[in-house]
Parts: sequence; C-alpha cells; structure tokens
Amino acid sequence: MICSLVGLVLTYDFTDCNFAKIEEEYQNVIFLALKEYMNGIKSTQFNHTVYCGDRPSCLTEIERLTFKSSQCLSLAKKIVTATNATLNSHCPGHSGIQINNTQAMKKRKKREVTTNKCLKQVSNLIELWRYFSRSQ
Repeated sequence: MICSLVGLVLTYDFTDCNFAKIEEEYQNVIFLALKEYMNGIKSTQFNHTVYCGDRPSCLTEIERLTFKSSQCLSLAKKIVTATNATLNSHCPGHSGIQINNTQAMKKRKKREVTTNKCLKQVSNLIELWRYFSRSQ
C-alpha cells in the first residue's frame, strides 16, 4: 500500500486502481445511490466548490468528501457502503473504513440545515464523479 502525507493526514495513493472497473461501478451502483439521495433535486442548484485534475486526485477528493467530511455526518449509508466497497475492490491495498450504523441513525436537531448541507455534499460528490468519468 502506498500512502502520502498531506496536511499531516495519511491518504491512499489511487494511481494503481482499476479505473475502468471503478467507473463501471459508479455508473451502475454509486450514481443511482447519489441520484436517489438527491430525490429529484438538480445538482446544478448548488455552487460546486470541488475540482480534481486527474482520476487519482478525483478518487482522493471523493474519499475525503464521502468518509472524512464534517459537513454531513449522516450521509446515506447506501452511498458510503457502495463507495467503500468499490474502492476496496478495485484499489489494491485500500483498507476502506468501518461503517458506524449508530452514527448514520442519529437524528439532527437542525434538520433543515443538515439536509441542505447533505444535499450540497452529495451534489459535490456527483460533480467529482463527473470529473472522474471524463478524465482519461
């Protein structure tokens, strides 16, 4: 497993991943989970604050936003599980994350604010996956 030190946090180096298989799983599984979460809301309603230059950097940003972001602590389990399984299956040595069912079930006091933050986070994930799919 190759890791690099970025901002005092170890991150996985995604250069050895099977990008074709990841893109296939994105199209067939992850995109559907993201779309379901958005529930008819267009991702273009949000200002996207994300960018990635190539496929490895896209996967780094996707991993960060999916698993390490504090914007939306209750990101849909289906999105987290599908992304985790995809990266673990097609990136040698990627250890993934432990999925905490208790955290996913907690209710938030400020539901409206949390919902908007979560929708924005999912919208940004959709944008990152688009960058990933367009990169060669």
